[in-house]
Amino acid sequence: MTTTRPFVCDDLFRFNNVNLDRLTETYYMGFYLDYLAKWPDYMLTQEAPDGQIMAYIMGKAEGKEEKWHGHVTAVTVAPEYRRLGLATTLMDYR
Repeated sequence: MTTTRPFVCDDLFRFNNVNLDRLTETYYMGFYLDYLAKWPDYMLTQEAPDGQIMAYIMGKAEGKEEKWHGHVTAVTVAPEYRRLGLATTLMDYR
């Protein structure tokens, strides 16, 4: 069973199986920390029963005055967990 939970700082040391893939854009550590500090509600991860990170999503809200919108910066799934609907679950999470 997959657990969807908030992304935490410690996940940055555990998500290599997701990020070390040619289809995934990898950012520098400060980029992830900046998002986590500014928009923690828009960062989620999915974890396997054994604790391995399967997927994550990071987003932000941007705009001025009444013109705000959401932006999905990254949604990525580890190669061994693709085609299971994990990205869809992250996008639909409320």
